[in-house]
Amino acid sequence: MSSHHSTQKVTPREKFKSIMKGNRTSEILFWEVWFQKFKMLEKRYGDPTRIESKIKMAQDLGMAAVSIGYLDLNCLFGEHQNTMAGESRYAGGSLRSRKQLDEKPLPDWSSVIPELQRRQQLVAAAGIAGVLYLPWCFHAIATSMGLEHFAMTLYDDFDFLKTCMHWVEERNRKAIEQVVQLVQPDLVLFDGDCAFKTGLMVRPTILRELVFAETQATVARLQALNIPYALHSDGKLDKLIPMLFELGFSAIHGCEKQANDLADLVERFGDDICLLGNMDVVFLTQAHVDQVRAETQNMLKIGSQKG
Repeated sequence: MSSHHSTQKVTPREKFKSIMKGNRTSEILFWEVWFQKFKMLEKRYGDPTRIESKIKMAQDLGMAAVSIGYLDLNCLFGEHQNTMAGESRYAGGSLRSRKQLDEKPLPDWSSVIPELQRRQQLVAAAGIAGVLYLPWCFHAIATSMGLEHFAMTLYDDFDFLKTCMHWVEERNRKAIEQVVQLVQPDLVLFDGDCAFKTGLMVRPTILRELVFAETQATVARLQALNIPYALHSDGKLDKLIPMLFELGFSAIHGCEKQANDLADLVERFGDDICLLGNMDVVFLTQAHVDQVRAETQNMLKIGSQKG
Protein backbone atom coordinates (compact mmCIF):
# COMPACT_ATOMS: atom_id res chain seq x y z
CA MET A 1 0.00 0.00 0.00
CA SER A 2 1.55 3.28 -1.08
CA SER A 3 1.01 6.68 0.49
CA HIS A 4 1.62 10.14 -0.86
CA HIS A 5 2.92 12.85 1.41
CA SER A 6 2.23 16.40 0.30
CA THR A 7 4.86 18.96 1.18
CA GLN A 8 3.58 22.46 1.74
CA LYS A 9 5.99 25.21 0.75
CA VAL A 10 7.17 27.39 3.62
CA THR A 11 6.53 31.04 2.83
CA PRO A 12 9.14 33.81 3.18
CA ARG A 13 6.96 35.23 5.95
CA GLU A 14 7.16 32.03 7.98
CA LYS A 15 10.93 31.85 7.49
CA PHE A 16 11.28 35.50 8.49
CA LYS A 17 9.21 35.03 11.64
CA SER A 18 11.19 31.95 12.57
CA ILE A 19 14.50 33.82 12.29
CA MET A 20 13.18 36.78 14.28
CA LYS A 21 12.19 34.37 17.05
CA GLY A 22 15.76 33.14 17.33
CA ASN A 23 15.84 30.05 15.12
CA ARG A 24 18.78 29.31 12.84
CA THR A 25 18.44 28.73 9.13
CA SER A 26 20.78 27.84 6.30
CA GLU A 27 18.87 30.20 4.01
CA ILE A 28 19.61 33.94 3.82
CA LEU A 29 16.52 36.09 3.42
CA PHE A 30 16.30 39.41 1.58
CA TRP A 31 14.69 42.45 3.17
CA GLU A 32 15.33 46.03 1.99
CA VAL A 33 14.69 47.88 5.25
CA TRP A 34 14.83 51.47 3.92
CA PHE A 35 13.55 51.43 0.34
CA GLN A 36 13.58 55.00 -0.97
CA LYS A 37 13.53 54.58 -4.75
CA PHE A 38 9.90 55.59 -5.04
CA LYS A 39 10.17 56.78 -8.65
CA MET A 40 11.45 53.35 -9.68
CA LEU A 41 8.67 51.70 -7.69
CA GLU A 42 6.07 53.95 -9.32
CA LYS A 43 7.42 53.33 -12.82
CA ARG A 44 7.29 49.55 -12.48
CA TYR A 45 4.41 48.96 -10.06
CA GLY A 46 2.21 52.05 -9.87
CA ASP A 47 1.41 54.24 -6.89
CA PRO A 48 4.37 53.74 -4.47
CA THR A 49 2.21 54.56 -1.44
CA ARG A 50 -0.09 51.55 -2.02
CA ILE A 51 0.76 48.33 -0.22
CA GLU A 52 -0.25 46.41 -3.34
CA SER A 53 2.66 48.03 -5.22
CA LYS A 54 5.10 47.07 -2.46
CA ILE A 55 3.82 43.49 -2.48
CA LYS A 56 4.34 43.16 -6.25
CA MET A 57 7.87 44.50 -5.93
CA ALA A 58 8.63 42.21 -3.01
CA GLN A 59 7.39 39.17 -4.92
CA ASP A 60 9.46 40.04 -7.99
CA LEU A 61 12.61 40.66 -5.94
CA GLY A 62 12.11 37.77 -3.53
CA MET A 63 11.83 39.99 -0.47
CA ALA A 64 10.73 38.33 2.76
CA ALA A 65 9.29 41.46 4.38
CA VAL A 66 7.97 44.93 3.59
CA SER A 67 7.04 48.01 5.59
CA ILE A 68 3.35 48.43 6.32
CA GLY A 69 3.96 51.92 7.69
CA TYR A 70 5.80 54.30 10.01
CA LEU A 71 3.56 55.19 12.94
CA ASP A 72 3.56 58.92 13.67
CA LEU A 73 3.87 59.75 17.38
CA ASN A 74 3.96 63.53 16.83
CA CYS A 75 7.24 63.56 18.77
CA LEU A 76 9.70 65.23 16.42
CA PHE A 77 10.99 68.80 16.40
CA GLY A 78 13.41 68.49 13.49
CA GLU A 79 13.92 71.35 11.06
CA HIS A 80 14.40 70.96 7.32
CA GLN A 81 15.72 73.16 4.53
CA ASN A 82 15.57 72.77 0.77
CA THR A 83 18.79 72.17 -1.14
CA MET A 84 19.63 73.90 -4.42
CA ALA A 85 18.23 70.83 -6.13
CA GLY A 86 14.91 71.36 -4.35
CA GLU A 87 15.24 68.38 -2.00
CA SER A 88 14.39 68.67 1.69
CA ARG A 89 17.23 67.89 4.11
CA TYR A 90 17.49 67.74 7.90
CA ALA A 91 18.92 70.99 9.27
CA GLY A 92 18.84 70.66 13.05
CA GLY A 93 16.19 70.66 15.76
CA SER A 94 14.27 73.19 17.86
CA LEU A 95 13.42 71.24 21.03
CA ARG A 96 14.53 73.22 24.10
CA SER A 97 11.90 72.94 26.85
CA ARG A 98 9.37 70.74 28.62
CA LYS A 99 6.67 73.20 27.55
CA GLN A 100 7.25 72.18 23.92
CA LEU A 101 6.66 68.55 24.86
CA ASP A 102 3.47 69.38 26.75
CA GLU A 103 2.10 71.26 23.74
CA LYS A 104 2.42 68.24 21.42
CA PRO A 105 -0.87 66.31 21.46
CA LEU A 106 -0.90 62.55 21.13
CA PRO A 107 -2.10 61.63 17.63
CA ASP A 108 -5.54 60.16 17.12
CA TRP A 109 -4.64 56.83 15.51
CA SER A 110 -8.24 55.64 15.06
CA SER A 111 -8.23 56.61 11.38
CA VAL A 112 -4.98 54.81 10.51
CA ILE A 113 -5.64 51.52 12.33
CA PRO A 114 -8.02 50.05 9.69
CA GLU A 115 -5.54 50.80 6.89
CA LEU A 116 -2.63 49.28 8.80
CA GLN A 117 -4.74 46.20 9.51
CA ARG A 118 -5.62 45.93 5.82
CA ARG A 119 -1.96 46.19 4.82
CA GLN A 120 -0.90 43.56 7.32
CA GLN A 121 -3.62 41.20 6.14
CA LEU A 122 -2.60 41.65 2.49
CA VAL A 123 1.12 41.08 3.05
CA ALA A 124 0.40 38.05 5.22
CA ALA A 125 -1.88 36.60 2.52
CA ALA A 126 0.96 37.10 0.03
CA GLY A 127 3.32 35.13 2.27
CA ILE A 128 5.39 38.20 3.16
CA ALA A 129 6.14 39.58 6.63
CA GLY A 130 4.76 42.99 7.59
CA VAL A 131 6.96 45.41 9.54
CA LEU A 132 5.68 48.43 11.46
CA TYR A 133 8.18 51.20 12.18
CA LEU A 134 8.34 53.23 15.41
CA PRO A 135 10.77 55.98 16.51
CA TRP A 136 13.28 55.23 19.28
CA CYS A 137 13.77 57.79 22.03
CA PHE A 138 17.50 58.47 21.55
CA HIS A 139 17.30 59.19 17.84
CA ALA A 140 14.01 61.09 18.14
CA ILE A 141 15.34 63.43 20.83
CA ALA A 142 18.87 63.87 19.43
CA THR A 143 17.46 64.95 16.07
CA SER A 144 14.73 67.03 17.71
CA MET A 145 17.40 69.04 19.55
CA GLY A 146 20.18 69.01 17.01
CA LEU A 147 23.31 67.12 17.99
CA GLU A 148 25.29 70.11 19.24
CA HIS A 149 22.54 71.25 21.60
CA PHE A 150 21.88 67.65 22.62
CA ALA A 151 25.55 67.23 23.57
CA MET A 152 25.51 70.46 25.60
CA THR A 153 22.34 69.38 27.39
CA LEU A 154 24.08 66.17 28.48
CA TYR A 155 26.18 68.42 30.73
CA ASP A 156 23.75 71.25 31.47
CA ASP A 157 20.46 69.43 32.11
CA PHE A 158 20.74 65.64 32.06
CA ASP A 159 17.41 65.27 33.87
CA PHE A 160 15.65 67.08 31.02
CA LEU A 161 17.08 64.54 28.57
CA LYS A 162 15.77 61.70 30.72
CA THR A 163 12.38 63.42 30.76
CA CYS A 164 12.48 63.59 26.96
CA MET A 165 13.38 59.90 26.64
CA HIS A 166 10.48 58.99 28.91
CA TRP A 167 8.12 61.22 26.91
CA VAL A 168 8.94 59.44 23.63
CA GLU A 169 8.80 55.93 25.05
CA GLU A 170 5.56 56.65 26.88
CA ARG A 171 4.08 57.47 23.49
CA ASN A 172 5.56 54.28 22.07
CA ARG A 173 3.88 52.29 24.82
CA LYS A 174 0.54 53.94 24.10
CA ALA A 175 1.04 53.21 20.39
CA ILE A 176 1.65 49.55 21.18
CA GLU A 177 -1.45 49.35 23.34
CA GLN A 178 -3.71 51.27 20.96
CA VAL A 179 -2.34 50.32 17.51
CA VAL A 180 0.25 47.54 17.43
CA GLN A 181 -1.92 45.23 19.50
CA LEU A 182 -4.72 45.55 16.94
CA VAL A 183 -2.56 45.43 13.80
CA GLN A 184 -0.36 42.50 14.90
CA PRO A 185 2.63 43.15 12.59
CA ASP A 186 5.21 40.39 12.24
CA LEU A 187 7.97 42.71 13.48
CA VAL A 188 8.33 46.17 15.00
CA LEU A 189 11.41 48.10 13.89
CA PHE A 190 12.63 51.02 16.00
CA ASP A 191 14.35 53.80 14.06
CA GLY A 192 17.28 54.51 16.36
CA ASP A 193 20.44 56.08 14.93
CA CYS A 194 22.84 56.51 17.86
CA ALA A 195 26.34 55.95 16.43
CA PHE A 196 29.00 57.51 14.24
CA LYS A 197 31.38 55.51 12.06
CA THR A 198 33.88 55.43 14.94
CA GLY A 199 31.59 54.68 17.87
CA LEU A 200 28.46 55.64 19.79
CA MET A 201 27.35 59.27 19.88
CA VAL A 202 27.63 59.14 23.70
CA ARG A 203 29.53 56.87 26.08
CA PRO A 204 27.91 53.42 26.54
CA THR A 205 27.24 54.15 30.22
CA ILE A 206 25.46 57.39 29.31
CA LEU A 207 23.42 55.70 26.59
CA ARG A 208 22.36 53.00 29.03
CA GLU A 209 21.34 55.55 31.65
CA LEU A 210 19.31 57.50 29.11
CA VAL A 211 17.49 54.71 27.30
CA PHE A 212 17.72 51.30 28.96
CA ALA A 213 14.91 51.45 31.52
CA GLU A 214 12.58 53.34 29.17
CA THR A 215 13.20 50.93 26.29
CA GLN A 216 12.81 47.94 28.59
CA ALA A 217 9.37 49.14 29.64
CA THR A 218 8.39 49.60 25.99
CA VAL A 219 9.57 46.25 24.66
CA ALA A 220 7.92 44.47 27.59
CA ARG A 221 4.61 45.36 25.89
CA LEU A 222 5.79 43.71 22.67
CA GLN A 223 7.02 40.67 24.55
CA ALA A 224 3.56 40.30 26.10
CA LEU A 225 2.08 40.37 22.58
CA ASN A 226 4.70 37.87 21.32
CA ILE A 227 5.77 40.36 18.63
CA PRO A 228 9.54 40.41 17.93
CA TYR A 229 11.35 43.72 17.56
CA ALA A 230 14.50 45.05 15.91
CA LEU A 231 16.46 48.31 15.84
CA HIS A 232 18.06 50.31 13.05
CA SER A 233 21.20 52.36 13.59
CA ASP A 234 23.93 53.56 11.31
CA GLY A 235 27.51 53.61 12.55
CA LYS A 236 29.73 51.33 14.65
CA LEU A 237 27.61 48.87 16.58
CA ASP A 238 29.90 46.77 18.78
CA LYS A 239 29.13 48.81 21.94
CA LEU A 240 25.41 48.92 21.19
CA ILE A 241 24.64 45.28 20.39
CA PRO A 242 25.25 43.83 23.90
CA MET A 243 22.60 46.19 25.30
CA LEU A 244 20.18 45.25 22.55
CA PHE A 245 20.22 41.52 23.17
CA GLU A 246 20.02 42.23 26.90
CA LEU A 247 16.77 44.01 26.02
CA GLY A 248 15.58 41.08 23.91
CA PHE A 249 15.97 42.58 20.45
CA SER A 250 15.78 40.00 17.66
CA ALA A 251 17.86 41.91 15.12
CA ILE A 252 20.03 44.94 14.45
CA HIS A 253 19.93 46.60 11.06
CA GLY A 254 22.62 48.60 9.40
CA CYS A 255 25.94 46.91 10.18
CA GLU A 256 27.28 49.79 8.09
CA LYS A 257 30.21 48.48 6.06
CA GLN A 258 32.39 51.58 6.48
CA ALA A 259 31.97 51.38 10.26
CA ASN A 260 31.90 47.65 11.04
CA ASP A 261 33.91 44.51 10.32
CA LEU A 262 31.15 42.03 9.48
CA ALA A 263 33.29 39.00 10.28
CA ASP A 264 33.96 40.46 13.74
CA LEU A 265 30.26 41.14 14.34
CA VAL A 266 29.37 37.60 13.29
CA GLU A 267 32.05 36.06 15.50
CA ARG A 268 31.19 38.15 18.57
CA PHE A 269 27.42 38.49 18.28
CA GLY A 270 26.13 36.05 15.66
CA ASP A 271 24.89 33.61 18.29
CA ASP A 272 22.85 36.25 20.09
CA ILE A 273 21.21 38.51 17.52
CA CYS A 274 20.33 38.55 13.82
CA LEU A 275 22.59 40.87 11.81
CA LEU A 276 21.00 42.74 8.89
CA GLY A 277 22.77 44.74 6.21
CA ASN A 278 26.46 45.54 5.50
CA MET A 279 26.23 46.55 1.84
CA ASP A 280 27.89 49.92 1.18
CA VAL A 281 25.24 52.10 -0.46
CA VAL A 282 27.83 54.48 -1.93
CA PHE A 283 29.50 51.49 -3.58
CA LEU A 284 26.12 50.50 -5.04
CA THR A 285 25.80 53.87 -6.78
CA GLN A 286 29.21 53.57 -8.47
CA ALA A 287 29.95 49.89 -9.06
CA HIS A 288 29.37 47.74 -12.12
CA VAL A 289 26.77 44.98 -11.79
CA ASP A 290 29.48 42.29 -11.75
CA GLN A 291 31.21 44.10 -8.88
CA VAL A 292 27.93 44.31 -6.98
CA ARG A 293 27.35 40.61 -7.51
CA ALA A 294 30.84 39.71 -6.28
CA GLU A 295 30.53 42.00 -3.25
CA THR A 296 27.14 40.49 -2.42
CA GLN A 297 28.48 36.95 -2.60
CA ASN A 298 31.39 37.88 -0.34
CA MET A 299 29.07 39.59 2.17
CA LEU A 300 26.78 36.56 2.26
CA LYS A 301 29.70 34.18 2.69
CA ILE A 302 31.03 36.14 5.67
CA GLY A 303 27.64 36.88 7.17
CA SER A 304 26.36 33.30 7.07
CA GLN A 305 29.28 31.64 8.88
CA LYS A 306 27.06 30.85 11.84
CA GLY A 307 23.88 30.24 9.89
